[in-house]
Amino acid sequence: MKAKQPDAPPQGPERGNAEKPSSADRRKWLKAGLSTPPVLMTVASRPVLANACVPPSAYVSLGASAPGMYGECAGFGPETWLQDNTWPSPYSPDARFNTYFEPNLNGNPRFSDVLGDGNIANVSDTVHTVARYVTAALLNNASGKVPETVLRAMTIQHIWTEYAQTGAFAPTSGASWSAAEIVDYLRSTMTSV
Repeated sequence: MKAKQPDAPPQGPERGNAEKPSSADRRKWLKAGLSTPPVLMTVASRPVLANACVPPSAYVSLGASAPGMYGECAGFGPETWLQDNTWPSPYSPDARFNTYFEPNLNGNPRFSDVLGDGNIANVSDTVHTVARYVTAALLNNASGKVPETVLRAMTIQHIWTEYAQTGAFAPTSGASWSAAEIVDYLRSTMTSV
């Protein structure tokens, strides 16, 4: 008498779902998977200078790729503050720059002079531009147009101090911003520049 032999495993379409797909199937899925992320990244990308609304340290690593992450920024630029009649307390167009920022700006100009684009005696255009934007940023902070979680008054004052003393600002260890980069960052927190 012959012993009954066990049934051979099923072949072809009758295979169970638990078995691995063939190598060709795996390669096809792998190729499809590798081509998908760039498409998704393209869809999720954002313009670099679109209201970042992140602290300086996050701006270094994220750029403006995560807007709204820390709140909404609706800051005014220097020109808008110059034309606005409702300044946050304790500031006014006649407030003196050197009262709120160190080191002093030559001649201790009024905020309205700093925010304007006219010349300030013995102050280069580059230094004046940074002074314009830190002044607008300070007003944006005081008015709540830029959240404290993004840019505190003390941080704005520190940006000015470090820039005025060294010609650059280091938002994080190993990073250094020129005047143009400081202005770009501050502009990213403003909706009207």
